[in-house]
Amino acid sequence: MDNLLEVRDLRKFFPIKKGLFSQTVGQVKAVNGVNLDIKRGETLGLVGESGCGKTTVGRSILRLIEPTSGSVKFEGKEVTAMGPSEMRHLRREMQIIFQDPYSSLNPRITVGGMLSEIIKFHKLRKNDEEVQKRVQELLDIVGLRPEYARRYPHEFSGGQRQRIGIARALSVEPKFIVCDEPVSALDVSIQSQVINLLGDLQREFALTYLFIAHDLSVVEHISDRVAVMYLGEIVELADAKDLYANPKHPYTQALLSAVPIPDPRRRRERIVLAGDVPSPANLPSGCYFHPRCPKVMADCKVTHPVLGDDGSGHVTRCLLYPESIPAGSVTMNGAPLKQARA
Repeated sequence: MDNLLEVRDLRKFFPIKKGLFSQTVGQVKAVNGVNLDIKRGETLGLVGESGCGKTTVGRSILRLIEPTSGSVKFEGKEVTAMGPSEMRHLRREMQIIFQDPYSSLNPRITVGGMLSEIIKFHKLRKNDEEVQKRVQELLDIVGLRPEYARRYPHEFSGGQRQRIGIARALSVEPKFIVCDEPVSALDVSIQSQVINLLGDLQREFALTYLFIAHDLSVVEHISDRVAVMYLGEIVELADAKDLYANPKHPYTQALLSAVPIPDPRRRRERIVLAGDVPSPANLPSGCYFHPRCPKVMADCKVTHPVLGDDGSGHVTRCLLYPESIPAGSVTMNGAPLKQARA
């Protein structure tokens, strides 16, 4: 399976301005060197606490916000180097489903009018009759009645509005969709319906998803692989089944310990992290997770680990594993890296 999207060393820093003349006094490092490959037809789950940079990654990939640096290649084409006309064409290939179904829809336009406008802008149908037929098809695809095209967004429930958001993303027949926490604002009873719908649409239209969420139980059911983010970095990435069965990074282990188990006869040891998430404007030295890590070592405070592969495709950023120790660094016992790995 070939890669549809390749992200290399993606960074997005937001300036901190103060004073009368708005001088830049610092930077918020929201995304700090992210590397991702997303294969054609797969779902990559991207999880982490609020503020870790998940949404910024998704929007930087689509250039809804301009990345500070890095490379984003879609089907081998460099997205960050594209001009306005090239990006306009690319918008058909790459779409987004927003988190909040209430604020992502224009309240002054009907659902049918909104979908028609998109189809006409991209010249996807020849005449008004075909446009209206396509609008009816889109509503049917996402499980809404054709007559809903005449209604305004405020006339729908949250789940229905998110279905409209999905129809909007599908209207341009994309290949890749960023799902930015698409179920976090919905009732639990509705979440499963939307997740099942996304799965059905992926199989029917050969879609590729970047599924962003903070709830690992949601990501488990839809993702082929899962990447865990902490303070702008990927700290662990693996096949979904492997990651849930054998989490390596202490942060991933803590996140999974908070996921409820439906069987009352089984219990999971709860890992409670100390302190708060550090500010991305003032990152800790060494490993970013070390102030909260229950397995912290002395080297963690001075050495920043790399994202190392154990050979199975399960990559981890933690000094507990030799593949994550940067070349030339010193291990706990003072031995050079080569001796530590031997």
